[in-house]
Amino acid sequence: MRLNTTPAALLGARHSRDFVAAWRSVWCGVFGWRREGPFAAVPSLLGSRALAYVPGLSYTDLTVAEAGEMAREAQGRRFNVRALGAPEAADGLADGAAAVLRLNLAAFGHDVEAVWRQGLAHRCRKAVRRARAAGLAASEETGAAALGAFRAVWRMVLARHGAPMPPAALFDALAAEMGARVLVARGADGRPRASLLWLRDGPLAWVPWGGGGQSREPAGNLLFWTWIEQALSEGAGVADFGRSAKGQGTWAFKRSFGATPVPVAWLSDKPASLHRRYALAQRAWRALPNAVA
Repeated sequence: MRLNTTPAALLGARHSRDFVAAWRSVWCGVFGWRREGPFAAVPSLLGSRALAYVPGLSYTDLTVAEAGEMAREAQGRRFNVRALGAPEAADGLADGAAAVLRLNLAAFGHDVEAVWRQGLAHRCRKAVRRARAAGLAASEETGAAALGAFRAVWRMVLARHGAPMPPAALFDALAAEMGARVLVARGADGRPRASLLWLRDGPLAWVPWGGGGQSREPAGNLLFWTWIEQALSEGAGVADFGRSAKGQGTWAFKRSFGATPVPVAWLSDKPASLHRRYALAQRAWRALPNAVA
């Protein structure tokens, strides 16, 4: 089926089938998970396995209806399936509900000045200017050193949010096999202050991981604006900032770039808020020294 590339349709674009297959292959290869049909069999800490379609993705190539059918086929097993909902359903999102936040570049005619003036909130533009005035600069970096800089920053971000750091092999494989790219914002001293990893999937420019080592520093604004400029220059139709829970964490930051929420349907044998389920573990992880974490 040919993708509808009108600006309105692009806001609801899902991942492509080839992208999903490649992503699943990388994760199963790095973690040694076996495949069960379209699922990855992901082990828990206690040894039981859950069927995941697809681990690490906030949404997949499935419609909500297709995800529902896949969930019915997995009944009797532990499972989770995610799919992108309809953009127009975002009006009914409750606090804490999951959504991906997307800036529709095509709706601005791929015009960088229009995105800057009409898309970004005043406070966001101000933060970008403040970062530049402080001597920060953001650019794409390549090779092992770039991935090392990304991991150094991302480790601090995850520690702040109470989450463990994925293995270096995962990021290496995504770069080598799927063309994942790294942007780094550095201070005048040359040290990395913020970094993100992003991938291209057809019209989608997607950031699965990104942020700044210090939560209130403008380096993150400069970093994400540089990514938007790059996505525009390469003809991407949508800048996808990844998943957030409404009203929590990075929601306001992403919204300041003009990003629109698109709901995510998460179908599971144990439907529950991911944030509530792991709240205690997150608090414990945040208390660990960095070396131990």
